Amino acid sequence: MIAGGGWLGLRPAHFHATSTDFVAVEEDLGRLERRYGEIVMPAGILFGADDRVIGIAAHGDPMPGRIKQLDFERVQGLGHMPQFAEPERVVAFIQRIATRAFAGVT
Repeated sequence: MIAGGGWLGLRPAHFHATSTDFVAVEEDLGRLERRYGEIVMPAGILFGADDRVIGIAAHGDPMPGRIKQLDFERVQGLGHMPQFAEPERVVAFIQRIATRAFAGVT
């Protein structure tokens, strides 16, 4: 709860926002998924293979074929909150994607 940031989810505003997202996902996710192919800039997903909240088989593994220029990194031994468990790795991943996304931008 502490190392993984679980207690943060119990703050009233955060709990309300997460609950709203959870309820809305059934309606909204399909529309979003249909538009993945429209993403033209470099993008990245760092996915904890041991995530017990969002399954990698359904929500991670299919993504490389759905978004062009996707940098998909599956991380064994990492769960749902990589930013708390391995912040340096997450920062390096974001920097790598940002470098690709903004290459040639003046």
